[in-house]
Amino acid sequence: MLHIPSVPRTALLLIVLACSLSPRVSAAQDEPPAKPLKAAGDLGYVSTAGNSDVKTLTSSDKIEYTSGRWLFTQEGAAVWGTDQGVENAGAYRLGLRADYKLAERVGVYALGSWRRNTFAGISRQFDEGVGFVYHALIPQPQQLDLEAGVGVAQRLNTFGVEDNFGTGRLATFYRYYFREKAYVEAGGAYLSNFEHTDDYETDAKAALVAPLGGMLALKVGYNYHYRNAPPPGFRQWDSTFSSGIQLTY
Repeated sequence: MLHIPSVPRTALLLIVLACSLSPRVSAAQDEPPAKPLKAAGDLGYVSTAGNSDVKTLTSSDKIEYTSGRWLFTQEGAAVWGTDQGVENAGAYRLGLRADYKLAERVGVYALGSWRRNTFAGISRQFDEGVGFVYHALIPQPQQLDLEAGVGVAQRLNTFGVEDNFGTGRLATFYRYYFREKAYVEAGGAYLSNFEHTDDYETDAKAALVAPLGGMLALKVGYNYHYRNAPPPGFRQWDSTFSSGIQLTY
């Protein structure tokens, strides 16, 4: 049975704090024109559970550039920790993506990503894919995207076993803007393995961002990853709760 751990009590307190810091604006009015380049990076405290159980630091970044019908996105994330000088947590991810808008609500995408998490049995994994995007809700104040696509993956586990396979991908993303830099978002993705149908993965995430002033904001986030058939000796799930400061441009 899939076990979903409870969100730490600290998360609830920080979410309440973030909501109190964010003005209650139902929709953005008189907002300036969207900038072609947007960037955000954050650094904060994290508590993990699953294949690793530590308290350490996490960081991530996201860069978006819009040019006409094109949207280019770069995302990265890292979780790292040590215990008495020995690394006991290490999860790293880097992704690149290009979206092209065919119509107001329909687009296509191409993406590539790399990740490493030896504590979950993954020495390295590359994923490449293409697909379609349907913009069910267009900002502002709400955004809802539905995605479907196919791709390929190259995985090397920590036992030295390499596996190359075709994949299918379903994903969704939702965001609600209180104002330009204050929002709540949630998303999920399902990745199927066409070679071994029982070896599927799911990712879910949620975050709340509340501006503190200027380019600074408070970010509270929760990520959950589930793999149905991990290597022997590894758990099926990992979760990450984080809170920290975000710098946006």
